[in-house]
Amino acid sequence: MESCRCDVLNVLSGPLAQDYVRGHLEGARVDGLGRQVHRCARTGIEWTEDRNPDGYAENVLVLRRVLR
Repeated sequence: MESCRCDVLNVLSGPLAQDYVRGHLEGARVDGLGRQVHRCARTGIEWTEDRNPDGYAENVLVLRRVLR
C-alpha cells in the first residue's frame, strides 16, 4: 500500500499518478464533467483524473486534488 500523501500534495502526474491510483486511492465515480474521481480512505480527500491536459505530453494521467 502506497503511503498517504493526500494532505500535502495537490497534483501528481505520469507514472507517479498511476501508481498512486492503483496503490492508495479507492474506487472511482464519475463527476458531472465525465472525469473519474478517486477517494482516499484515510483522509476522505478526493482526486480527479485529467487525461491529456494542456501542457502535458499525450496520454499522461494527471491527478488533481479536489478542494474542499
